[in-house]
Amino acid sequence: MPKVWNKGEETLDPTIEKYEVGVDYLYDGRLFKYELAATIAHVIQLEKIGILSKEEARNVINVLKALYQKYGNVLPLSIEDEDIHSKVELLITQELGDTGKKIHTGRSRNDQVITILRLFEKEELLETSLLYTDLLEAMIEFAKKEGKKILPGYTHTKQAMLVNVAFWIAGFIELSLDNIQFIKNILELIDKNPLGSGSGFGVPLQLDRQLTANLLNFSKIQTSPMAVQNSRGKYEAWIVDSLWNIMNDFSRIAEDLLLFNMDELMYVKTNDNITTGSSIMPQKKNFDVMELIRARSKIVLANSFAIKNIISDLVSGYNRDTQEVKEPLIKSFVIVKETIQTLKVVFANIEFDEEAIKKHLSRGIFATDLAYKLVKQNYSFREAYKIASQKIEELEVKDNIIQESIKNRISEGSPATIDLKKYEKKIKEEKTTLKAKSDTFKECMKKLLEG
Repeated sequence: MPKVWNKGEETLDPTIEKYEVGVDYLYDGRLFKYELAATIAHVIQLEKIGILSKEEARNVINVLKALYQKYGNVLPLSIEDEDIHSKVELLITQELGDTGKKIHTGRSRNDQVITILRLFEKEELLETSLLYTDLLEAMIEFAKKEGKKILPGYTHTKQAMLVNVAFWIAGFIELSLDNIQFIKNILELIDKNPLGSGSGFGVPLQLDRQLTANLLNFSKIQTSPMAVQNSRGKYEAWIVDSLWNIMNDFSRIAEDLLLFNMDELMYVKTNDNITTGSSIMPQKKNFDVMELIRARSKIVLANSFAIKNIISDLVSGYNRDTQEVKEPLIKSFVIVKETIQTLKVVFANIEFDEEAIKKHLSRGIFATDLAYKLVKQNYSFREAYKIASQKIEELEVKDNIIQESIKNRISEGSPATIDLKKYEKKIKEEKTTLKAKSDTFKECMKKLLEG
């Protein structure tokens, strides 16, 4: 197809064209909905400042809405299309002729791509966070069912002190709520309208950037055109870091469950819904989905490094290097959302085996409890510590000792004081807030594309 930048004489070598486009066209098609919405907002602005007549603006918007009705959220592209911006402009021009040639007035592909990525990122962060709260609710239900079962806590991979399953789950839920807060902070930082900043140097027109900000559900304008260009890649690195925070916690869950499911321990029982077999060893029940979660957390981390490496040491302004940021960003969202859904299935298909756990408890796991019992008898902690270390072989793994160990751990957040209702309430609050933001964004897109 003809390029929007073609001045009539250029003939780009096909090898160069293929290399320059790379795989970007595969990901640009996913941004079709946002390109249409941003273009509609821009057209409304062009009518306001007199670049388009009311009739021209209405005709362009009708074409854009018809394209949405025809293709939906995604428009598959070819290498020849180059990018989603060029494709949409071509489709409009094919329908409306010279009117279509006016719509690029006041904008550049430089601010177009940042605008549609920003819209994509906002919606994906909200959708991912909502899915995340679904998983946290499932984990709460799991803790209610399995939470009282005992579990050894480990330091240096050695048994340390006795805990329970609710304690194990609560640790991950609290970190998850931190992860959601981190995402909310990023959402606030990136919620700025880049449209109208042009190629990075401003535009010789009195654009109404607040109007397009309002139309596209941005809370404010990203004022400096230079900041707009230099934020590309920086914001994406923040976002992928927030996704890695989630995946890193998932990796720890996966590693714990793999350990607990070892044949030598079997603290955790699985079933055929979540395990695979071996092509040669008939006995195998492989919990290998956990291994893939562990591996994919490293892929998201690598994606973060990739983005930071791509944008490091660039001269200020637009550089085509940033095109390569799109793939690791989109892939990271896909990995996290799929992992969230996978873990929901996992928690629905595992259970802890308390009898197996009891068989593997060491005497030493009660040593700290003994030391504190002596502290309550007015021994100094150092005296109590020494005495307890000398009595480890006398300790016994009995049900009453187990229950006493859990019962006596009364400091806030300890196994005896875990308040699942507090976490449940906080998750519900976060879900309500996120859903309201998500609904507002979706309503904004719907109004532009279908209203």
